Amino acid sequence: MNKIKLAIIGCGIITKEAHLPALKRLTDRMEVAAVCNRTASKAEDIAEELGLDHSAVWTDWKKMISELKDLDAVLIALPITMNYEVSRACCQAGLAVLCEKPAAMTAREAEETATFSTQFGVTYMTAENFHYDRGFLKAAELVKAGKIGNVHSMSWNVLSWMEVDNKYNKTEWRAHNEYPGGYVLDGGVHFVHALQMIGGPVESVFAHTASVDGRLGTMDTAMSLIRHKSGCVSSLNMGWRSASDDGALRIFGDKGSLIMGRGNVKELKPDGTEELHTFEEESSFYLQWSAFLDALEGKKEGLIPERMPADDVKTVLAMIESEKNGMAVTINS
Repeated sequence: MNKIKLAIIGCGIITKEAHLPALKRLTDRMEVAAVCNRTASKAEDIAEELGLDHSAVWTDWKKMISELKDLDAVLIALPITMNYEVSRACCQAGLAVLCEKPAAMTAREAEETATFSTQFGVTYMTAENFHYDRGFLKAAELVKAGKIGNVHSMSWNVLSWMEVDNKYNKTEWRAHNEYPGGYVLDGGVHFVHALQMIGGPVESVFAHTASVDGRLGTMDTAMSLIRHKSGCVSSLNMGWRSASDDGALRIFGDKGSLIMGRGNVKELKPDGTEELHTFEEESSFYLQWSAFLDALEGKKEGLIPERMPADDVKTVLAMIESEKNGMAVTINS
């Protein structure tokens, strides 16, 4: 079987530190044929790391996808404001697309991304690596197996202290975001996705949001209550200017509870005993790329359901709307 020819659009931190290590492990299945970045030096750095010559470096993504006729797929890792536009154009050009989260920055655009695969006859997937995190997969497996009975609630305090000079905050488009929600959208879609994996699709959201430190963009905090269509209620509290020593997801059922840990999921039983369910850790980016390449080879079972990343975006946008109107916001899916 011929190797899949891939182009990379966007050569920033996430490409260099997360995607490249995964791609280097998959060179038996794919080859990077081109790299593109508006700032040529960043593309040149990635090209050098991959052993590509200068002819593989581009600064204009539109020109690249127009002129390179033998491409099969693209990785899109750009500022959030560009995700929808570039993804749609690449799909329309007949290319398979793996686009970094969030899928879009409006509900309408997010909805449309869920139709890209059928609309353009290609494989489109949002790069939501949490979907392939073995910890969340193990928790979802235990819940599905009925280990803790019916799940009625979840609690997750995802709180951290981000320094203003953090490498991510040094990225201009994050520190001075032109998309709604700042870090709450950028990071929040991850956490909503994990909750959806376990509790199912979201029905409604009530939230309060805030900007604790304006140097971290327009929004860095959100405290929310999420009702899932299953009846489960999740408390999801996110903060990027909140020092904390406990970020474990807790899942409560009518026959016990689960607590997420590193390399394990702890089951707490009603009689006071515990059982540790371990799993072998693996890069979620590697597993994500493996699933994407599988899909391009005809094995689509491992793809993220198309609606989920769109609903991740809509749920976070509903948090922002809830703060504005002081009411719970229903998610239309």
